[in-house]
Amino acid sequence: MNDGKPRRTRCPIARLISFTPPRYSRGSLELLEQRDLPTTTRYVSVRGSEDAWRAIRDMTVRGAPAIAIAAVLSLAVELVVQGEGSQFSDAAQASQYIQDRLEYLVSSRPTAVNLAEAAARLGAAAAEAAAAPAATPSSVVETAVAGAEAMLRDDVAANRELGALGADAVACAAGVTAPLRLLTHCNTGSLATAGYGTALGVARALWGSGRLARVTCTETRPYNQGARLTAYELAADGVPATLIVDGAAAARMAAGEVDAVVVGADRVAANGDTANKIGTYALAVAAAHHGLPFFVAAPTTTLDPATRAGADIAIEQRDPQEITHFRGVRVAAEVPVWNPSFDVTPAALITGIITEAGLISPSRPGGEYDVPAFLAARRDKAGVEQAAAAENGHGRQAQSARDPEKGVVAAAEQPAKGTQARGVDSDDSRPTGAAAPQGSSPAQPLGRQGVREFVSQRPELAVHVGEPSTASEWDVREVGDGNINFVYIVTGPAGALCLKQSLPYVRMVGAGWPLTQARLAVEVEALRTQARLCPRHVPAVYTFDRALAVVGMQCVPPPHTILRGALVRGEVFPRLSEHVAHFLAATLFNTSFLALSPQAFQEQTERFANRGMCELTEQVIFSDPYHGAPHNRAASPHLATLVGELRRPRARLAATRLKQTFMHQPQALLHGDFHTGSLMVAQDSTYVIDAEFAFCGPIAFELGKWVANLLLAFFGATGHGHDTAKARRQEEWLLQTARESIDGFLAGFQTLWLQHGASEDGGVASASLFEGPDELVPVIEAFLQDVTRDAAHFAGAVMIRRIVGIARVADLETIQDPQLKERLEERALSFALPLLYGTISLKAALEGLQEELRSA
Repeated sequence: MNDGKPRRTRCPIARLISFTPPRYSRGSLELLEQRDLPTTTRYVSVRGSEDAWRAIRDMTVRGAPAIAIAAVLSLAVELVVQGEGSQFSDAAQASQYIQDRLEYLVSSRPTAVNLAEAAARLGAAAAEAAAAPAATPSSVVETAVAGAEAMLRDDVAANRELGALGADAVACAAGVTAPLRLLTHCNTGSLATAGYGTALGVARALWGSGRLARVTCTETRPYNQGARLTAYELAADGVPATLIVDGAAAARMAAGEVDAVVVGADRVAANGDTANKIGTYALAVAAAHHGLPFFVAAPTTTLDPATRAGADIAIEQRDPQEITHFRGVRVAAEVPVWNPSFDVTPAALITGIITEAGLISPSRPGGEYDVPAFLAARRDKAGVEQAAAAENGHGRQAQSARDPEKGVVAAAEQPAKGTQARGVDSDDSRPTGAAAPQGSSPAQPLGRQGVREFVSQRPELAVHVGEPSTASEWDVREVGDGNINFVYIVTGPAGALCLKQSLPYVRMVGAGWPLTQARLAVEVEALRTQARLCPRHVPAVYTFDRALAVVGMQCVPPPHTILRGALVRGEVFPRLSEHVAHFLAATLFNTSFLALSPQAFQEQTERFANRGMCELTEQVIFSDPYHGAPHNRAASPHLATLVGELRRPRARLAATRLKQTFMHQPQALLHGDFHTGSLMVAQDSTYVIDAEFAFCGPIAFELGKWVANLLLAFFGATGHGHDTAKARRQEEWLLQTARESIDGFLAGFQTLWLQHGASEDGGVASASLFEGPDELVPVIEAFLQDVTRDAAHFAGAVMIRRIVGIARVADLETIQDPQLKERLEERALSFALPLLYGTISLKAALEGLQEELRSA
C-alpha cells in the first residue's frame, strides 16, 4: 500500500557497500579512499604525518572535520610507531617535534579552520605536558596521543548533538510541520567527519525523527563530492534523495521542491561570513530570492573568532586540470582557469549557524553574527558548571543530571505532550546544558528573574539585550494586556527583545479553562510564513523553546503601540488601511487554494490544524452568546431585549451556519485573531502580532473580524471624554479605514490572482484554464462577492461576542459614564444583528453610518 509517505527502505547499494571512516586503533590508521567512491571501497594505510599530508592534499580524505581528525590521528600513529617517546632525548624535544609536525599538517589545507584549531589544541596540550615538573618524552607523547583519540570521540558526539539541534531549528525556520525537503551541497556526512556528519547529520536527525521527506543533493563540480559521496551516503541510509546538477538548484527551489537549505562549512569568521565548497554562495543567493531559510551546520571547531570577516579567509586554488580535462584528455586548450576550492557566503544571507552548543543567530535578521560572544558565553557557562560541580562534589552525578542522553531531565524541561522528548529545545535550540530558569515550569509564568535567566542562557537572545554578565541590570516588564498569554519586554545595554510565554490555560480565567500550549508552535510557524510573504508588517522570530512554551522575537520599538489602546485614546493612523490591505492580500492569496497546488494546500491545512484554538473560537463566538454560558456577561437590563433575541431560533440558526463555514471551508492560512489588539502601530508603520489562532479557514472570517473591531471602536469613540471635534474626526477616519481596508484588500487580492492565473498552473487559478484576464475577472469578482457577503455575517457575530460574551473590548468597557456606555453598547449590538442575519451588506451598513454622521 502506498500512501505517499517516504518509506525507510534501504537501497540495494547499502547491501553492497559499507564504510567506517576512519579505521583507527592505537598505532594504526586507515582512511577510506574517497576518490574511488562509490564504485570501489578501498582503505589506505596512513603511517604518519607525511601520508596524511598527501591524503588531505590529494582529496583521499576531505571535509573540514574529517581532515582535522585524520591529521591528529596520523601524528598519534607516527608517535606510537616510532617509539612512544623513546625516540626523543627529553620532553622538550618531544614537544617541539609535535609542534613542527602539526604546523606541517596545517599547510595541507589552510582554509579548513578545524585542522588549525585541532593542531593548536594538541600543540598546547603537548607544550603543557612538557612543562610539567616530572615531564618525560613518554608523558608528552601519551598526552598528544590521548588528545588525538579524544578528538575522534568528541567529534562523533558533537555531530550527533549538532544534528539533533539543527533538525529542530531547521524544522521551525522552514515554517512547515510536514516532512521537510532539504537541499544540501558537497558532502558533509560520515565521509566528511569522524562520523554521522554536520549538514548531513541534520538530515539524518530529521529522518530519524520522521520529519524528512527528501534530500536534494547537488553534484558539486568539479570534484563531484555530492554525486559520488552524498548520494552514496543517503542511499546507504535509505533516505529518499534526488541528485541534481549544480546549475539546477535555483530551478529546484522555484519548483517548490525545497523547504530549507543546509550546508557545511570549512571556516566561519567572527562576523558569520562562511567559507565552504565553491557554489555555496550561489545557493545562499538563490535561497534568499525564494524566501527559504539557509543554514550553516558547523561544529564549534569550525568557528574562527580570530578571522574578522570573509575577506580575510585564504581561498585555495585547485588544479586547473579538474575543469580543463575530461577523462584525462584536455578539452579546453589555451583557456585560462579560475578554479577556487571555496567561496565565502556573506553572513547577511545565513539564517542561522548550527553548532553542537546551540544555534547562533544574527544580531538582527539579515545582519552580522557575533561568533566571539557566542564562544565566550559557552566558555563562561562551562566554567561556572565545572566550578559548581567541583564545589558541590557532584562530579559525574552532576554531569549525568545535565546529560539529555541519560534521560535525566528536570520536570520543567519536559516537552509538551506530542513533542520529541529530549533535554533540548524542540525548535530553535537551547544551548547545550542550558537549564530551564530556576523554578520555572510550563505551567507557571517565568517571572522577571526567570526571564533574565532564560535570555542570558541563550546567546541568540542575549545579543539583542546585552552581555549575560549584565543580566541583573536588565529591565523586565510584563506587558501582556491580552486574555491568554504572558508577554515580557527585556531591555538592556544592547537593545530590547520580546518574550512570549503560553501557559496551559486561558490566562484571564486560570487553570479552570485548559488550553493547549501547542498553540505557540503554530504561532511561530505562522509568523514565519507571514514574514516571508509580508516582511514589512511581521516581527522576526529569534528562537523558540517548545518545552517551556516560550518564543523570543523582535521587540517592536517605540513609538509603536497596540492599536486598540491608541483608538481608546482617540488617535488616528492615516496609513493603517493601506498596511492592513497589503498584509491581508499578500498573506491570504499566497497561502490560498487559489495559489497553491492541491497537494501543497492540503499539506498546509494539515500543518495548521490548530484544533485547540479553533475550538475556543467556535465556543466563544458561535456558541456561548446564544445560550446562558457561564462565562457570558451578566444580564444587563438595557441589553435584555437584544440578548433575548440572540436566544431565539433565527440567531441560533445564523450562528450555527457561520460555525459550519468556519469549521469546513478552508481557503487560506488565516491569522485567526486579526483585530485591533493584534496590531502594533505608528504613524508610518504597522506590525501584525499574536498569530496563535492561525489555521486554514474561510477568508471572510479574517476580513469580518477586522471590520467588526473597527466598528466596535467606532461605536465607542464618543465615550472616552475626548472633545467633540476629536471624536468626530476619529469616527470618520474609522469608517474610512474600514472601507479602504476592504477595497484595498479586494483590489490587491484580485491583482495577485490575475498575476498568478496568467503565469502558473496551480490551485484554481490556472493559466491553462482561463484564456487571459477577460475570462478570469468574472470568476474573481464572483469569489470576492461571496467573501464580502460572508465577512458581513462574521463581523456581526464577532461584535455580538465582544458585547455579551467573554473577553469584552476596551473600546466599550473603559467608558466611564454608565448611562452613555449602555446607550453605545445597545447601539452596537443593534447594528450587529442585521449583519449576522445577512439583511444588510457591509457596504450598505458602512454607508448608513456615514450618512448618520453627516446628518448629526
